Amino acid sequence: MSAVSPPPAWPYDPKDRVVLGWKGLVVGILVSHMTFCALFVPMMFGATSKSVPLVIFYCAMYFLFGAIPIWAVGAPIGALLGKALRTVRNQWVHVAAFVVAGTAAGALVGALFSTLPIIGFSVCTAVAAGIGRLSIWKLVRTNDEPSLS
Repeated sequence: MSAVSPPPAWPYDPKDRVVLGWKGLVVGILVSHMTFCALFVPMMFGATSKSVPLVIFYCAMYFLFGAIPIWAVGAPIGALLGKALRTVRNQWVHVAAFVVAGTAAGALVGALFSTLPIIGFSVCTAVAAGIGRLSIWKLVRTNDEPSLS
């Protein structure tokens, strides 16, 4: 006879409903970063650009050099927002919160550093943040047990 082991105990706070590990956080940040580059460069150079290799080159450059602001600004905002949303079970609320935070961060950073109108930069960051959060939907650990406290 084999003994059936009980399911592992929830190692987090009993009130936490959705938890993401560091690997999932990195995946979400990378997907957001790639999405931002794919949206921002064509918007900056125009969707009708006849020089596709040049646009691809600029996408690669933005991916490399955009890593510093993404990891310095976007990653901490995403990590703090995810920490604040741990008690919320509905992941659509998480996606909506990331879109709103992306819009706000995009407006702030876009006002300071971008040559695009603020709305264009904000849309790029909002969509990228939302898609990044959607990309890790299945990577989060969920707790459906009632809270003891």
